[in-house]
Amino acid sequence: MFMLKAPLVLRALFVSTAMSVVPVSAATFDVTKGDWGDSSTINSFAWAINQANATPGSDSIRLFSDVSVDRADPVEPISGFLAELTDRAGVTIQGNGHSLVGNPVFIDNNGNIINKNFPRKYSPMGGDQLMTEAVSFARISDQVSNVLIDRLNVDGLNAFLDVGKGSEATIVDSTIKNAVAFGRMARSVINAQSESTVNLTRVVLNKLNPFSNSSFGTEFIWETPAIVGIDATLNIVKSKFELATTSSTAGAVDWLGGTANVVSSVILGQGLSIADYTKEGVLNLVNSVVRPAGGTATARIQAWAGGVANVIASTLQFDAFESTIPNREFCPQMYPCNGAPLQVFDNGEIRLQSSAVSVLNEDFTGISYPYLAAYDTQAGTPLAGIFAADLYSYVQPVANQNAVSLRLLFGQPNLITASGAYLLDPSSNPLVATYYDLPNGAYPNPSGPLVGVIPDADTLNQLINPIDGSVISTDVFGSPRTYNNRRDVGAVQQIASVPGPLPLLGFGSAFGWSRRLRRRLGERPSPPRGRQR
Repeated sequence: MFMLKAPLVLRALFVSTAMSVVPVSAATFDVTKGDWGDSSTINSFAWAINQANATPGSDSIRLFSDVSVDRADPVEPISGFLAELTDRAGVTIQGNGHSLVGNPVFIDNNGNIINKNFPRKYSPMGGDQLMTEAVSFARISDQVSNVLIDRLNVDGLNAFLDVGKGSEATIVDSTIKNAVAFGRMARSVINAQSESTVNLTRVVLNKLNPFSNSSFGTEFIWETPAIVGIDATLNIVKSKFELATTSSTAGAVDWLGGTANVVSSVILGQGLSIADYTKEGVLNLVNSVVRPAGGTATARIQAWAGGVANVIASTLQFDAFESTIPNREFCPQMYPCNGAPLQVFDNGEIRLQSSAVSVLNEDFTGISYPYLAAYDTQAGTPLAGIFAADLYSYVQPVANQNAVSLRLLFGQPNLITASGAYLLDPSSNPLVATYYDLPNGAYPNPSGPLVGVIPDADTLNQLINPIDGSVISTDVFGSPRTYNNRRDVGAVQQIASVPGPLPLLGFGSAFGWSRRLRRRLGERPSPPRGRQR
């Protein structure tokens, strides 16, 4: 088993598995109005935030109604944010299952009404008439100790939170969906500034910037990652990203410096990107699934500019068919769809530990090198990175990268490369790239190379959560994580029946190793805006 360079100091995240713990509050403000309102509209959301900002101590805001933002006036007209949370003691927003709802609308030059339910792949253009602009929820000022958002659903806004320097935001049991940018520039749903911490537990992100591609009926790949941060900390637990096709290669999370932990989560249709900035960048993907959805080319892990991605007990699937059809319509501009599902360049590192990586439909598309350690940039200069793997990891050979070449690429002579890693639907037609997505039909083959591989799984090789150090006892879909003291390769444990929806898993735990944090001198790359890698 390979070893990383040194333990990584990780910040613990405290969230109850049964219900959120509400801190002692200086005051409680109730929201009963159905419109956003303003600071003078008693019992409106705008009023409650204004009162909480003006009242010392950690206050609570409770929603007893859905709230529409369509007629709201942003406190920052240019950026479109409706509120700023300024009390350094923090605030708890108890959504009680209610929704913050917007429906930005424009009429195109053909008279079609465009909104979140009938989207297009562009915001208003010349000749279009904007009827209702998109707005964003809130900025969190610098050094706010904690903002807790519990059971608040968000539907049809632009951005959700901008987390200020040194602040902390925790979102629990919430859904954010249908993010659009009509009338304003697209921005990430959550943006974390330096030294901030963002915690997501049991959060669903669904259809972010859902602009339809009329030619193929799939979502347009927007250029803004769903969650982006610079020199910050991100903890994602038991969460799910559904068809959040928000960027070129980064997709779900784009992290520049600091630590991003993604644990016991499902990432559909997009990927995760890590790079160094003024701090070393480390991504820890643990007990999670990254797989294709909706015809996108972004279901991948990307490490670049010195960033390190530790992929632990996770499953990555990449559908080559969806990414290499004629003219590569599903590939971002200047991106050849090689280096997928793993892409590493410019001194980045991807390290596999007891993980499974596969490429589906490769034989029918002619994809060249899905595991690529040197990316040919727009300037034409290959920038090399490093692959590594332990002897318990599986990587599927493809036509241009056989078992011998993969073992050399990953520096692991015992890398598992045997065929038959998954049971797929035998009746599927490969010409239309039909296959069962995880978890509804692709499981470790009981006679294949993934089942029962990791020994001492309940003792020496326990699966540990990087956030709080607890033991992960279930797989990503809620099945027991070990059987007879052995664990399967990847995030899916062999079971006898098809599991149900993603459950509220126990708050799992992490590995205690990673690359030693290095001091970075000199100028780092500028934060990308719509990076086309």
